[in-house]
Amino acid sequence: MNSNRVELAPDAHLLMASLRSVGYKTETAISDILDNCIAAHATEVHVDFSWNKEESTIAIYDNGDGMEKCSLIASMKIGSADPSEKRMSDDLGRFGMGMKTAAFSMGKRLRVITKKENKISTACWDLDYIENQQDGKWSLLVDDIPIDTVLEGYPVFQHFDNGTLIVIDLLDRFVDSASLKKSKMNFYKTVERVKAHVGMTFHRFIEEDDLKIFFKDDLVPAWNPFILSNNATQELSEEEYFDGEKYVLVQPYVLPHKTKFATSEDFEAAAGPKGWTAQQGIYVYRNRRLLVFGTWFDFIKKEPAFNLARIRLDMNADQDYDWKIDIKKSVATPPLYMRDIIDRAITVCTAQSAKVYNSRGAYSKKPGSQQLSYVWEQRKNRLGSYMFYLNKKHPMLNKILQQLDEDGRADLKAYLALIEGYAPSAQSGLTSYMSEQVKEAVSNDDPGKMADIAEAKGYIKKFIQNGFAKEEVEGIILGMPNYKYIEEEIKKIFEDENYD
Repeated sequence: MNSNRVELAPDAHLLMASLRSVGYKTETAISDILDNCIAAHATEVHVDFSWNKEESTIAIYDNGDGMEKCSLIASMKIGSADPSEKRMSDDLGRFGMGMKTAAFSMGKRLRVITKKENKISTACWDLDYIENQQDGKWSLLVDDIPIDTVLEGYPVFQHFDNGTLIVIDLLDRFVDSASLKKSKMNFYKTVERVKAHVGMTFHRFIEEDDLKIFFKDDLVPAWNPFILSNNATQELSEEEYFDGEKYVLVQPYVLPHKTKFATSEDFEAAAGPKGWTAQQGIYVYRNRRLLVFGTWFDFIKKEPAFNLARIRLDMNADQDYDWKIDIKKSVATPPLYMRDIIDRAITVCTAQSAKVYNSRGAYSKKPGSQQLSYVWEQRKNRLGSYMFYLNKKHPMLNKILQQLDEDGRADLKAYLALIEGYAPSAQSGLTSYMSEQVKEAVSNDDPGKMADIAEAKGYIKKFIQNGFAKEEVEGIILGMPNYKYIEEEIKKIFEDENYD
């Protein structure tokens, strides 16, 4: 039987109209476009909402890599990337549709101007033009206008050596000609909402990479959901998933009680753009970019007592299919292999949140009160990585120490150091890796380093006094990850037999 193949290309006007209804909110649309700026290695990004009635515009421009004309045309294609392809660790894209669909959700014309190595090009999707052609063709306008006339309105962009300018106009989703006053009010309200969302979505790039995002002349501050600047924030035990390829890190935090904030303004700022109840829950990051926030994924319902519970979940772009990441990059569903880990993290985090929430800020117990469960505490070591340390103020430990003489206390402290240094979490390899990063950075006269050397020397002396062989003690001390960065000094102690 013979079969004939018939090519049925979708009508450009009808499909473009459908793409406008994907379901973007303005804040997710702008964030989707900003992904392209970050992927292009921009260090400075500007977002300009300019109100001028029916001629209002939204512009996003950066000092990133820019594109040559052939790359620009390829990027304007609807579906310019294969979602199944393996992506680079700094790639924030997904389907190759984000810039286009995000722009169409706000306006009917998308113009991109890009420059690279003194060559400048422009391309434009104009939905009115495509509709008026009535031929159903995908007619992309290339170098169709004098570029200088557009650039006159963006002097900052003109000073960039390379970069890309995106201008969205014919903003029919914002401008109602019959109600311009109301449209203007809504336009500026939207700007503030988008600014807050961007500060949250890209806070790690702002904090870690010094990315600067401006709305007009206002620099967008990072909003970190986990309020790490407050010493009362609790970082609970993290969990990891790794099957040889896929890696996910789950890190629960419990925010401080209201009384632990310096001012009422600090407390309100910690609530986040949508408020305490809306912001409680899990925050899913993909290549450090926030995708989903303030959800418990139907594991539990939101309760006021859980307002202080926030869980950071880090994944990479290789798991998009597993997590069912959508075009807007604002919807995700935990895969089956993550559900037990997430369930445990939620249980621990919400229980501690309720405890703090109901404590009225009374974190410390009265003298003599037993805190039997507070055996371990997590804090940064000299290498900047988190380790678990035994709670040296535990009432049971203090009682035991009081019953021992000076030698007995020294023996016990040396043994507790072994427990901390050889706990499974300490032997994971992460601390050893980080030690290589700071070994050269710490000077020989650094007080902390000198204190660690003196501490290690004391333990060496105590182990040898208790009859352990020098070779065994040397291996044990060098195997303790928090001393890894001073291994050369420790080896010299053994070479010189200088234990006193």
